[in-house]
Amino acid sequence: MIVIGNEALFNNHCSAPSLAAFIAEARSIFRAAGYTGPITTAEPLDVFIQHNTTLCPVSDVAAANVHPFFNPHISAHQAGSFVASQLKLLEEVCPGEKKEAWILETGWPSRGSPNGKAVPGRWEQRVAVEGITRGAAGRRSAFFGFVDDEWKEEGEWGVERSFGCGALFAG
Repeated sequence: MIVIGNEALFNNHCSAPSLAAFIAEARSIFRAAGYTGPITTAEPLDVFIQHNTTLCPVSDVAAANVHPFFNPHISAHQAGSFVASQLKLLEEVCPGEKKEAWILETGWPSRGSPNGKAVPGRWEQRVAVEGITRGAAGRRSAFFGFVDDEWKEEGEWGVERSFGCGALFAG
């Protein structure tokens, strides 16, 4: 799968029509080179829904980034069911088309400050990741990321660097 313009709309890097045009142009280049796999973009689910009539026609799959921590009503214990519910919404986002849905970024931070019921921590990260993995979304979700991203700004709750979860899968 090739993902073009990850969170480009969310971060105000371009408009939805210009992103769609870029995806279409990139698709023709990849197809001419022999690539036959899916091509898409990824945005937070609310952004994808807002621009679905522009993004769906140029996306082979419906893809979104779903980080349950940023919803203050979701605890680590609820992360798996939350991501599964968002995947179900994503499956219906393209009107008149049935596209396979993927969560291309999900996870839980291991450190930082609480966001309502969403509390970061190593134990909470393990609980959230296990819930996502065991749930319906586990087979169509990509965890973000393998190690912490120390190069990033900490962000509002001081969590942006701390989504690395590779150690949870090591044993």
